[in-house]
Amino acid sequence: MKLDIKSHFRKFIKWYRYLMGKSILHLPQNEGLYYSKEKLRGYYNDLRNKVFFQKNIDMNSLPYNIIDTGNKIYFPTTIIQYGLGAYDLYIETGSKKYLNKAILCGKWLIENQDSRGGWSVWNILKVKVLSLYSSMTQGEGASLLFRLGLELKEDIFLEAAEKALELMLIPIDKGGTLRIERNLFFLEELPEDPPSTILNGWIFSIFGLYDGFLVTNRTDFKEAFLLSIETLVKKIKYYDAGFWSFYDLKRNIASPFYHNLHISLIKVLFELTNKNVFLDYFKKWSSYRENIYYKNIALLIKMFQKLRNINKETSIIE
Repeated sequence: MKLDIKSHFRKFIKWYRYLMGKSILHLPQNEGLYYSKEKLRGYYNDLRNKVFFQKNIDMNSLPYNIIDTGNKIYFPTTIIQYGLGAYDLYIETGSKKYLNKAILCGKWLIENQDSRGGWSVWNILKVKVLSLYSSMTQGEGASLLFRLGLELKEDIFLEAAEKALELMLIPIDKGGTLRIERNLFFLEELPEDPPSTILNGWIFSIFGLYDGFLVTNRTDFKEAFLLSIETLVKKIKYYDAGFWSFYDLKRNIASPFYHNLHISLIKVLFELTNKNVFLDYFKKWSSYRENIYYKNIALLIKMFQKLRNINKETSIIE
């Protein structure tokens, strides 16, 4: 395999920034501050830092990324998370400046949503998987669009959000992101074979379904939400490494950033569902985080896994 020195150097710089706490991709994302269980309000994950520290903004005020080839891309998930962070800042401050940032991102989503209701993310990164789409992008995109639709009272945002969830719930073999296995209901951020079922992406997808039911009262969204929650209740034990959390069901260890994110996300799941298993793992994984020995072991394992896979994918650097 050809060694791309420039590409690898950029990846090492990305990891250095991450370890030093200077990566825009790995800013702290704690439990959302303004969400509500009963009605759509703020987002479930605190993405405000995505707005404060995003340095790559174009002349039209849209965020973009740089990949390891040095090329500039407009990555849907980045734009969505920037919009969700801006929307929370609008709730926090009442400033139309932040609402306008969220609207700009929402309009980009509508303009770039394909006829199936999706945002094709994996071809941008040249990742060969079973579907063009990511359940995480579909779910988070729907979450932003639902909020804008209610805030602005404009159906175009609400309709686009429903289309995004409808595509998310199409089976992978038909081009969607849903995997059904023996009555278990998985939403795949990265639809591949064998499946990885990335934990944070699955939960962000679940949040999209929760929003969909709150706004539309559609029974298919509610049923999908409940089925996916019940599946996660059964499977969450497989994300526990005994000293840390796994990033996915392929037993890739979570980085410290993703371990912290898992803790925040399952805390929200407990708040939304009252399922005690989520509270149990919140407490367990929080205790792992406080153990410096566990943290260092996890970091060493993660570094080894990153080096082993360095040639396998195009990476977003910043």
